[in-house]
Amino acid sequence: MNETLTAMTPLPRLHLFELIDQDWYPRALRDLGTDYLETISSRMGMFDGAVDVLARALRASERQELIDLGSGGGGALPGLREPLASKHGLKPHVLLTDLYPNVQATERARALGVDYLERPVDALRVPQELRGTRTLFNALHHFRPEQVRAMFADAQASGVPIAAFEVVERTPKGLLGALLIPLLVLLFTPLIRPLTPLRLLLTYVLPVAPLTITWDGLVSVLRAHRPEELRAVTASLAREGYTWEVGQVPMGGKGTLTYVLGLPTARANS
Repeated sequence: MNETLTAMTPLPRLHLFELIDQDWYPRALRDLGTDYLETISSRMGMFDGAVDVLARALRASERQELIDLGSGGGGALPGLREPLASKHGLKPHVLLTDLYPNVQATERARALGVDYLERPVDALRVPQELRGTRTLFNALHHFRPEQVRAMFADAQASGVPIAAFEVVERTPKGLLGALLIPLLVLLFTPLIRPLTPLRLLLTYVLPVAPLTITWDGLVSVLRAHRPEELRAVTASLAREGYTWEVGQVPMGGKGTLTYVLGLPTARANS
C-alpha cells in the first residue's frame, strides 16, 4: 500500500476509555503509565519541535511562566527549559499540574528546579490565579471536541496564551505504531526512575504494564484530533484580540508534532 496514503487515511474518532483517566484506577498502575510516557518522550526528544512555538507563546504572555496541564509523570517541559534558554534567551518558571498528581514525579521535578502542584488541577477548570502560558503535551486527545473547545475558550477569555502539542496521529500508520508499545515498555522500563521491585514485577513477571499501557496507547490514537478538526474548533472561537494557529512540525524519524497555539493579539504583536 502507498506509504503516504497509509499515513494520511483518516480513521473515525472513537472516544473509548483510557485507564489512566478513570477515578477508580489504582495510583500505582496509573504511575506505571505516566512514568513510562515521561521517560520515552524525554529520552527520544519527542517534543523538541515545540521549543519555537513555546517561545512565541511566552513572548505573548504577561509573565514568564509555563503552567503545564496534564503533566502526569513530569511531562516534556523540564527537558525543554535548556533549549528555551540557549536558543531564545527565555528562562520561564515552570509549574506542572495534573488531575491526578504523581507523587514521585513531584519529587523528581523539584530536584530539577521545577514545581509540581500537589493539589489536583482540572484542565477544564484552571484556577484563575494561574496566569502563565498554559501548555498541554499529548493531553488533548483525552478530551472530547466540545471539551477541547471549552478549554481553548477559557484560555482566550482569561487573556492568556495556550500551546497544545500532540504526537499521536489518528491514522493507520499511527495505529500500527501503537502495536510496538509492548516492546517499547520492555526496552524503556530499565530507564525509569525509581526502578522499583513492583515496577519490575508488573512489567517482566506479570505483564500488567505492557498490556495496560498498550491499551491506552491504542485508544490515544483513536481519540486523537486531526489538524483539520482542530482548525474547525479554533475557527469557531475567532474574535478580535486573540489569534489561533494550528500547525505541524516534521520531526524526522520521530513522526510529526501537531500543535495549537492561541495568543493574545496585543502582546503577540508587541
